[in-house]
Amino acid sequence: MQEEVKLILLKLVKSNGNLQPLIEMGYEYAQVINFINFLTEEELLKKEKNKISITDKGLKEIQRLNKKYNRLNSAQWIEPKIESRITPIDKDFVYLPNRNELSF
Repeated sequence: MQEEVKLILLKLVKSNGNLQPLIEMGYEYAQVINFINFLTEEELLKKEKNKISITDKGLKEIQRLNKKYNRLNSAQWIEPKIESRITPIDKDFVYLPNRNELSF
């Protein structure tokens, strides 16, 4: 499991959120259940009477991942769209936009 997905899932469970962001990323419900089971085995989540909650270890993992990805203040609770990220280009790369896309 990617650490970004782990962070999103832990935050969703913490805030009792909807799993729709993971579904929109292309994951199926069965995969999300497998992620939840994996996090439960790692003791980051716990299952109690049809309810999934986050453990103290899970809260520490959120803090660790926030530090790793340099998410401060509002960036800790606002998630960037992972599918909208672009790969960085070399600083010497010359970008030429498509002529039809220019507005002038």
